[in-house]
Amino acid sequence: MTNTPNLSLPYLAAAQAQKHITVNEALSLLDALAQMAVVAVGATTPPGTPAEGERHIIGSGATGAWSGWDNSIALFSGGAWLRLIPQVGWMAWDVSASELLVWNGSAWVSFVPNLQNLSGVGIGTSSDATNKLAVSAAATLLNHAGNGHQLKINKAASGDTASLLFQTNWSGRAEMGTAGSDDFFLKVSADGSTFFETLRADGNTGAAKFPNGIDPERRSIGGLTKGGGSDWWGPVDPFTLSYSSGSPQALSQDKMYFMPVFVDRPVQLLGGFVSLGTASTTAGALIRCGIYRLGAPNGDDWDIGDRVADFGTNPADVAGHKIFDLATPQTLTRGWYVTTMGVSGAGAYARYARWMTPGLTRYYPHSSGTSAYPRVVAPQVFLYENASNAAITGGLPASWTGNPVSTMTSTNNWVYQMVFPKWREV
Repeated sequence: MTNTPNLSLPYLAAAQAQKHITVNEALSLLDALAQMAVVAVGATTPPGTPAEGERHIIGSGATGAWSGWDNSIALFSGGAWLRLIPQVGWMAWDVSASELLVWNGSAWVSFVPNLQNLSGVGIGTSSDATNKLAVSAAATLLNHAGNGHQLKINKAASGDTASLLFQTNWSGRAEMGTAGSDDFFLKVSADGSTFFETLRADGNTGAAKFPNGIDPERRSIGGLTKGGGSDWWGPVDPFTLSYSSGSPQALSQDKMYFMPVFVDRPVQLLGGFVSLGTASTTAGALIRCGIYRLGAPNGDDWDIGDRVADFGTNPADVAGHKIFDLATPQTLTRGWYVTTMGVSGAGAYARYARWMTPGLTRYYPHSSGTSAYPRVVAPQVFLYENASNAAITGGLPASWTGNPVSTMTSTNNWVYQMVFPKWREV
């Protein structure tokens, strides 16, 4: 064998004279084939003034010095063209097109790495057995091709999970998608272990459910006076649309009034006030108010739950706003509460507000003909029938032995508010 099997470089013969000629020829071939870059691809006519070492991939139908060299590599060396016949797997950089080509045995084709069925891809980081595609970057762009771009997350069955998980320091904080069914969900977490479902959209009907309720931003009612910066009086109810001032309500002596209040988000309870429009005619009479949790259902009624705060007493034999400030504010969680208020003397009247609350009120025509006007049916003020003098003068009990709601009379069908709690955002 006089030449190497792959690059066809000439061997030195035994006892060969002028060995430098063979060695130089081999070096010239290595110079041409190693890190090969061709001036152009597809030409069929040799250029007029080629540079020493210039290389071309010849096209079909070549003429002149390149005649019959189709698809071969033409090397200009020592003032003449030398034909290099490519072998399968040879690669060449096309300078004119900035493209890498490879000889596949029958044609020069663009070299494209096979990216199918990869075990993993890491961009700026390393992939692993779970995260086959891992990207560590400031941003990831998925651009449109045509009219838009669609990101698809597929799961094998309805009971499986297809979701997006948002993390803080590798701990889950929010997740959205479909899990365990084809309903769409959105849930959040503060610690990565306990999640609260915010939204669930039914996959069959499209109906949206809010398992933990809705907490929209509160908007103060026009004309409602707030006091003390971020503190305010009135219901913590963002759905309240309007209110109207009513006439003073007569307060029966030694009776407790109970009024439902819904707290729609955690707040700090600071106290409350009652507007005593008319003083009690009983000297030394006291007014006491406070707040309880709404208890459990009891047949068709509801029990009054545990006491949250006893606001204490104020003189009731003098009219005016009776302010109750808690020495220790109480944090209230979202839910239903019941305010309570009573006077130990006779003749007192308290002014009230009537709250028109969507979801809790409904309007219906009262009377008929030209005298008809709207009226409201809604939660009512409840009057505890048994004597409550001890609760007024001695302090509100931790719980009621009876059920005030089941032993009541309603004043009428308006929504009354006579105890106005004072709140602050937590």
